[in-house]
Amino acid sequence: MQNIKKTILIIGALDTKGEECLYIRDLVARSGLNSLIIDFGTLGKPTLEGDISREAVAARTGCELRQLIQTGDKGKIIQTMTEGVTAWVNELYTTEKIHGVIALGGGQGTAMGTAAMQLLPIGFPKVMVSTIASGNMRPFIHTKDIAVFHSVTDVFGLNFVFTRILKNAVAALVAMTQTYKPIQKGTRTVIGATAFGVTTPGLMKMKRTFNGIGIEMVFFHANGIGGQAMEEMAAAGYFDAVIDWSTQEIIAEVGEGIFSAGQDRLEILAKTNLPYIIAPGAIDYITMGPYETLPESWKKRNLIIHNRHITLVRATAREMRRAAEFLCLKVNRAIGPVKILIPLKGFSEPNAEGKPFYDPEADQAFLGTLEKHLREDIELVKVDAHINDDEFVETAVQHMMSKIT
Repeated sequence: MQNIKKTILIIGALDTKGEECLYIRDLVARSGLNSLIIDFGTLGKPTLEGDISREAVAARTGCELRQLIQTGDKGKIIQTMTEGVTAWVNELYTTEKIHGVIALGGGQGTAMGTAAMQLLPIGFPKVMVSTIASGNMRPFIHTKDIAVFHSVTDVFGLNFVFTRILKNAVAALVAMTQTYKPIQKGTRTVIGATAFGVTTPGLMKMKRTFNGIGIEMVFFHANGIGGQAMEEMAAAGYFDAVIDWSTQEIIAEVGEGIFSAGQDRLEILAKTNLPYIIAPGAIDYITMGPYETLPESWKKRNLIIHNRHITLVRATAREMRRAAEFLCLKVNRAIGPVKILIPLKGFSEPNAEGKPFYDPEADQAFLGTLEKHLREDIELVKVDAHINDDEFVETAVQHMMSKIT
């Protein structure tokens, strides 16, 4: 059977970025692959006609492009065209007409291109060439594996610098597209787990134990997006169980830290019956930005300057109670088997006797709140050990094995 030549989708505004899109198309052609161009421009006459025109993009949402532009409502125009591009990308992907995607632009182009990429599965080749890549890309990337190339120069015509950037971006995408195969779980039992630097020693022991009996672990850094990604993949059937070991994102939510995953964190418990173990890893402190940016009152708190970008601030008893209340709110709605394991000698590497974040009173406020508000049928297992101790790790392994074997 003859192999089908793969196709790369190019997303851009052909009125302001037509020259660049044409250059990408030529690079793709030289690589031996096909291409399609989708045009979302609305400012002026396109440099070339897209394979999917701007009129077709607007029509996909039930709008007529000319009337949409006449509204003069920039927000509505952008939102409508974004929805149109996303609908087209979804159809092209589900009908297997595209095998990779690239977009380019500034703030608007990045928002529109990545919005369309968000619906594509993890592993599917996707590249964004962006002028704002050096800034906060979290809202644009979210939980997906979008490869981002910083354009360095503005996306404002071709020059000897930007053409090199585009060549690199296209070469990377072509390589990904030529070797792409969808992610498949396989037959092994797989456990999803959250990780954080201060809980790594215990997790390394856990990984060795599970790997030794043929169970694979997939770890997610609890940085606000990691927990969300883990829950999305759990809901999609990638895992047989979850060990939410590092719940830093919960204290970040109640304490307004930089690693908050939002109010929806742990909503998965009400939607899936996967075996679930929860531990309070790194829930004892709030991760904040640079020390210089902290409010003056926070600078007087017990803290650790992790590096010039990150400051760790010990959570107070009040904040620990709020974290426990958040946890109870979510766990009490669980429809599947869930257990909470508490290491009585500390929740993170610096939260141990003799260490900077040792605060038994605050930790007891967390535990006491759990004991008061947790649903009666949910087991709360207290272990006289630190979260990184062998005893605590072995207890977690035993409890998980009782649910998956």
